[in-house]
Amino acid sequence: MTPKEILEQTRQLIKEYAAGDPDKWWYTNRYVFARLQLDERKTKTNIKRDLLNAGLPCHLCGKPFETKRDVHLHRLDKSKGYKKENCVLMHPDCHRKWHAEHKEEQATAPEGQPLASRTWRSRRYDDKPFLYWWDITPAQVARFDEIEDVEFVKKDTGERCIIPAATLKRFLTPDRQTSRSQGNWGIKILKDRPDELAFEPPTGSNDWLFLPVLWINEEDED
Repeated sequence: MTPKEILEQTRQLIKEYAAGDPDKWWYTNRYVFARLQLDERKTKTNIKRDLLNAGLPCHLCGKPFETKRDVHLHRLDKSKGYKKENCVLMHPDCHRKWHAEHKEEQATAPEGQPLASRTWRSRRYDDKPFLYWWDITPAQVARFDEIEDVEFVKKDTGERCIIPAATLKRFLTPDRQTSRSQGNWGIKILKDRPDELAFEPPTGSNDWLFLPVLWINEEDED
């Protein structure tokens, strides 16, 4: 089968399973989408861990990594997937420098890829009118063009949802910044709307925005 045929068959299976129920279709579609994203994330995480454990330095500058956090995984051949022999590690600044110097190569690559993904974690707030809260800074949003998706994680349960950075960018607009810090955005899980990301209204407004999400856990059965 070709990739297009696999996609069409998957769509048909989801449609048959939902049997005309739009809620069931939405949940199943999101579940398959989220699980496939998580599968790819696990593959990349395992490769990065193996390369770090091997003590490999930054591919561009040759310097060792002082920490295992915020290390970027880079594919040498963009036409190939994530496998150890096709991946190297880079410091974030080195990775950005590499992409800036190879824009023409990226433009003609069969499969261009943003630099990385980002994971944001929140503890549980039982004493607040919301359950979870991620406070997003302008500096973080400014780098959305460099990442593929954002993963929101509940620290207490390990549940997570994965949202394309391009989708989030549509919600985190300058007119919706709050008065906190340098104009941060707040994303919450409200107690009465646990299956949606709730985007705080801008200062002086009560205009909340909501994005339905599907929470998954790495321990879930496929």
